[in-house]
This record gives sequence, structure tokens and C-alpha cells, in this order.
Amino acid sequence: MSSTLRPPALVALSRRGAHHAAHLAQQWPGAELYLLQPWAAEWPGKAQRLEPPLRQHMARLFSQHNPVCFFCAVAVVVRLLAPHLQGKQKDPAVLAIDETARFVVPVLSGHLGGANAHALRIGRWLAALPVITTASDALDTLAVDLVGRELGWHIQASSLALTRTAACVVNGEPVAWVQSCGTQRWRITMPELPAHVTALADIRQADPRQHRALLWITHSTDVAAIEQRWPERLILYRPPREPGEPLAIGMGCDRGTPLTTLREALLEARHLYPFLWDQVTALATIDRKGDEVGLLQLADLFQLPLTLYPASRLAQMPVPTPSETVRRHMDTPSVAEAAALLAGEEADGELLLPKQCYRGREGKHVTLAIARGRPQSAMATTNPEKTAS
Repeated sequence: MSSTLRPPALVALSRRGAHHAAHLAQQWPGAELYLLQPWAAEWPGKAQRLEPPLRQHMARLFSQHNPVCFFCAVAVVVRLLAPHLQGKQKDPAVLAIDETARFVVPVLSGHLGGANAHALRIGRWLAALPVITTASDALDTLAVDLVGRELGWHIQASSLALTRTAACVVNGEPVAWVQSCGTQRWRITMPELPAHVTALADIRQADPRQHRALLWITHSTDVAAIEQRWPERLILYRPPREPGEPLAIGMGCDRGTPLTTLREALLEARHLYPFLWDQVTALATIDRKGDEVGLLQLADLFQLPLTLYPASRLAQMPVPTPSETVRRHMDTPSVAEAAALLAGEEADGELLLPKQCYRGREGKHVTLAIARGRPQSAMATTNPEKTAS
């Protein structure tokens, strides 16, 4: 999540690449456009001019931006970035987009740096094909270095243990999963464990004779004996003991919007306002969506009731982005923003993230807003106007 502290950089080396980079910059909040001469002159006031050769600017781009997206061939990107590589813990996400904007290729920091996730977003914006070669993503399986990221889990493992355990997962070898603490909200982005990853109720059930590696979510500091049994094949995940500032999420969606699209909208929102899944103490919408399967499934993954408000109550809330179209269909000018504020700490509070609109691959639309939420203890004593489970 630290990558959000540095703005994205879009770098183009040709006129055609500059055209696509400028188009992407219009859709990507905070993105900075860098164009080589003479193409920068064609976008005055929008692009920062780079004098060739480009390699003299690489150190600055790497230190000031994340991700860094180049509109050129992958081979060119590899040669440019090679002298600046420091390791996956430090390198920014780097992507290559061909000059016709047909393909988006994560080149560096696909997992930890988020290049793979950025490729999916850029692919939607440019109608381009993300070319993701990371094994766990290509196989749609568990990525051991990303487990619990949305929950703020800290990974404790050597580089060799990460490599060997990831290989076990990718190769379909038996792996043990033991969760001794923390919530089950990792299921929001990973609903089910792969078939060869076995969830065990107790660490004492983990047996090196049956499983090639161990993934253990724990607060325990007495792990020496376990480490000896699983040399360089153990990954410890440390959940935070405090969830952080509570948040309330208001959502609206088209009828029949699938869970996958609702999750994608949440991931998109996290790029704009970084938060952890465990911070969410309320998920709210209009009462007409009380039977919306996708929203009910999402609430179940958050282990929260779906808080519902009638249109008359939502319509009373002052919001920054009311919509007459929404009013015609739902009898209130706002669903997402008004629901977030009503479910939040103060009905007259400010939104932390105003309404964001997202369109899924299947064409369904989602709106989402975030407000400051009530602590879990307070949620237990309040009586929302209506809830669905």
C-alpha cells in the first residue's frame, strides 16, 4: 500500500505511444505524463518534457513514481531498468504497453509492487489485453506473498522459504494452512483455498510427512519448534492486533451484479483510498437491494449484516454528488454516498471517498462511497433501520 504515496508515471517514446499515454492519463487520477521531445509539445500543459536519452531520467522516475508505465517494447524497458534493480521489496511496479495499446505486460514487481493488478486496471481503461506471466496468477491459484495483504498481515519468512513454498503451491503439492487468529475476510479476494491446500483447525495437526509446506496465521512468538519441523518451507502471517480506523461502505449496483464485479469495485476503491478489509464495520445500501445476491454474498464475506435504508431516509442526506438519474429510478438522488454516511459515525460527517463508479466486464454498474464508520463495539449496540443477512 505504500505505492500509493507515489503517483503513477506514464512514459512514452513515440508519437503513437504519447497519444495512448495521454489518453490513459485522463482516466488515471494522479498519473503524471512524461513524453520525449518533440512529442511533449503536442500536449502542452499536460506532459512533462524529457530530453533524450531516456536512461538519464530512470533514477528519478524510479524514486518518485510507482508504478512506472512505458509505452514501448518490453526489451527496451528491460534495458532501461536493469541498472536500477534493487530487489522485489524495493523495486517499483514497472509495466510495458505496446505502441498500439493492445497489450499490457507487467515487467517488474508483479505481486508485491502490484504490477499485475495495475495491468488489469490499465487493460480495462485501454481495452487492452493484460499479459500476466506470474505462475500463481496464470494458474489462478494462491499467491503466498499476497495472502492477507488486504488485512494488513505481515509476512515472516526467508526469501528461500517464500520461493520454496510458492513452488509447492504452484506445482500442486500438498500444503497445510492453519489459521490461529485473525478474521476470515481473506475470502473477499480468495473465496476458496486451492484443493491441494488443506485448512487445519490446529497447528498440532500439521505434519511434514503429509504436507510439503506450511502457511500459519498466528500471533504466537513460540515458533522455534515449528520452524525446525518445516525448514525453509514455513511462512508465518502476523495479523495486526488492532484493525485501524473503522469505515462504513455504501454501495449501489445494477440488478444482478455478480460478486466478482462488486469485489473488483472494492479493489479499485482501495487504489484511491487505501484501507484494510478489517477496517470495514458496515456495508450499507438501499432497502430495494435487500435481495441482491451479490451484495448479500459480499456482506457474508465481510462477516457483516447488509444494512438497508429506505429511499425516503437516503433522500434526506446531503451528499456531494447527487444524481437525477438515480432519483428517477430509486426515489433518492443518492444510494452509495447517503448509505455510507448513514451507516457511519456521524450522519452529518464527511465522506472519506466520494462516490466512485465502476463498470464490470459483463456491463453491470457499481457505485461505492466510504465514510468514517462506527467501532465494532458501537455497531453491536446500534439498531440499523433494517438489516439483511
